[in-house]
Amino acid sequence: MLVSAVLLLALNGLAQQQKPDRSRLEQQRNELLEEINFTRQELEKVERQRKSSVNQLVTLKRQVEVRNKVIDNYEQEVSLLNREMEQTRSIVEALERDLQRLRVEYARMLRVAQKRLNGYPDWMLILSADHLNQAFRRIQYLRQYQAHRKTQGEMIEMVRASLTRHRQELSHVADQKKGILDKEEEQRNLLAGESARTGELVRRLQQDEKTLRRKLREKEAARRELQRSIETIIRRELELARKAEEDRLRSEGKAVPPPSPSAGSAEVFTLTPEARALGLDFEANRGRLPWPVARGFISESFGDHPHPVLSQVTVRNDGISIRTSPGSEAKVVFKGEVTAVVSVPGMQKTVIVRHGQYLSVYAHLDRVTVAKSEKVTTGQPIGVVYTDTDEDKTEIQLQIWKGTTKVDPQLWLLRR
Repeated sequence: MLVSAVLLLALNGLAQQQKPDRSRLEQQRNELLEEINFTRQELEKVERQRKSSVNQLVTLKRQVEVRNKVIDNYEQEVSLLNREMEQTRSIVEALERDLQRLRVEYARMLRVAQKRLNGYPDWMLILSADHLNQAFRRIQYLRQYQAHRKTQGEMIEMVRASLTRHRQELSHVADQKKGILDKEEEQRNLLAGESARTGELVRRLQQDEKTLRRKLREKEAARRELQRSIETIIRRELELARKAEEDRLRSEGKAVPPPSPSAGSAEVFTLTPEARALGLDFEANRGRLPWPVARGFISESFGDHPHPVLSQVTVRNDGISIRTSPGSEAKVVFKGEVTAVVSVPGMQKTVIVRHGQYLSVYAHLDRVTVAKSEKVTTGQPIGVVYTDTDEDKTEIQLQIWKGTTKVDPQLWLLRR
């Protein structure tokens, strides 16, 4: 019984460790399936227009990507279930060995006791004692024998009950595994269909290359114009900060240092103690900032990447684009002060918020509900995301700048 007890403790401990892993996988899978439901609804809206678009392709590709993650999630859970089944089988085998050993020991104990008692009942064995001391010892022996017999019987029942329970657990886990494998197969079938649709959509879109290139030029022109606007705002703020610092030094009778050779970099921001603390607070929240919309997915990542249709064509995103639902509110990702509200053709209205030496930029807004110099708090609505009715697309672009350097916003947001 000792071997089984140690094994039970060890394997049950491992099983308890796996429960949080399975709960985490289930939560992750539910989030992925929720995103698939969102992209499916977006695709249905686009397909009702009965015309192909890059928006449709991007959404479909995202659905394929998330579907692959769901399948990987199922594979991880199957792996955990396999480990759990192996552990339970080990417990069952150890309990079966213990039960057999206990039964053999119990039978042997009965045979030995019967031989020692010579077939006499207990009371006769006591009365046949030669003297009182011998009778007392026989009473003690009988008590110990009965106690041991009872203990052995209880151990046998306990092991039998544990064996039954673990056999039921093994059957339950096997049923769970079958259910997961069935769901995984269903996802693989859906993935095959979506992959085929993606290839067909790419071929249809490639037939209208002229329109795609025109839209790409318009998008690139809008990107450059927004970048120039942001850089102009940053240079203006840097110059204002420099002059304010020079005026302070002159008022204190101190010498004004010559311009720094690193002018234009993030380091030339002259920050008040409050602004410096705000910037440090912003940095401390890297990877924990809330998303600027309540629901959506990243439809275009940061930096340079291939065009989804045109071969040998690279597109650039100065931030990340997040597809969301029509009418969605845009929310500021961190407390700060509105530096500017600008309008750029192709980017619609854009709000720029300052967080110490950092800026967050929210482009593609239809309406804006904040004004320049207004203090804003984390999660505060700042406008409504613009909907492109031609492509039936609602998308916000989020940029994050450190001084004059653009950084990847996805690294700053909470993971979804």
